[in-house]
Amino acid sequence: MLVADLSDQLGNQMFAYASVKTIASKKGYNFHFVRAFNSRINNSDPKYGCEIHTIFPQTAAELLSELPPLPNIWTETVTASSSQVYAKEAADVPDNTYMKGHFISCLYFQDNLEQVRKWFSFSPDILNLCQSRFHYIQKAHPDKHLVAVHFRVGDDYRTQGFLLHQSYWYRAAEYMIRKYGKEHVLFLPFYDYRPSSGGIVNRFMQQYPCENIRGTLVEDMCTMTLFQDLIVSNSSFSAMAGILNNTKDKQVLRPAVYPVGTQYQPTDCFPDSWTIIPAQRDRLSWLYCRFMRLKGRLLKLFR
Repeated sequence: MLVADLSDQLGNQMFAYASVKTIASKKGYNFHFVRAFNSRINNSDPKYGCEIHTIFPQTAAELLSELPPLPNIWTETVTASSSQVYAKEAADVPDNTYMKGHFISCLYFQDNLEQVRKWFSFSPDILNLCQSRFHYIQKAHPDKHLVAVHFRVGDDYRTQGFLLHQSYWYRAAEYMIRKYGKEHVLFLPFYDYRPSSGGIVNRFMQQYPCENIRGTLVEDMCTMTLFQDLIVSNSSFSAMAGILNNTKDKQVLRPAVYPVGTQYQPTDCFPDSWTIIPAQRDRLSWLYCRFMRLKGRLLKLFR
């Protein structure tokens, strides 16, 4: 039996689940998962919550209320010098191992996508609603190429140094405009945070032709899987939406960098087939993160 430690929010949970369950399936091991304590909830669906086992009830039977005694522990190690998140030695663990890590790399399950998409199949009520919403937009704009755009710009990203500079989304939009022509493109923004005025999302919507069909947390991920063209952010949530998207001839644009704090995460969470768009970290986000870390060290020293 392999037991995955699922931590953080939905996208991270899905990556760890898909990665470790794929390893278990290939080895012929049983699979279960435990849920790590999560004090930070960025978004939650009013009906389905923000847990993998409530959003995808087919996974609920694999949830353990507590970690059983296991003789082996494998811990993911990703440093600033790591060239990728994927660790091939994770595929060689023995049976009865507790798997600790985020596993945010599509390399763990890229040859098992058919099964992964079944594991994360949306319930009929969600899928029908999202398909109806998508078809409505198609009928309302029959001459437009619909492009989904995901923004991950909430306070948790800003304060932790994860935020991308807004120029990434502008470059991605211009890429689509060069391909289709501005009069033939309509952008559909999906986001974790949008202030009443100002901010990256509002500035984008003022500059480019957009229509807002954003729904709940679960509806947004499901809807993003329906688009032929998708712009993702440095987010496991939108990366997983792009991975689950099985649209024929789809094109996914992704950022060239994945900032995390004062460093960068390797970008093998994104498939190689996705189009790389130049990107850079938001400097204010980086400075804020650096300041808070320095402040924490000084407070610890004074104590």
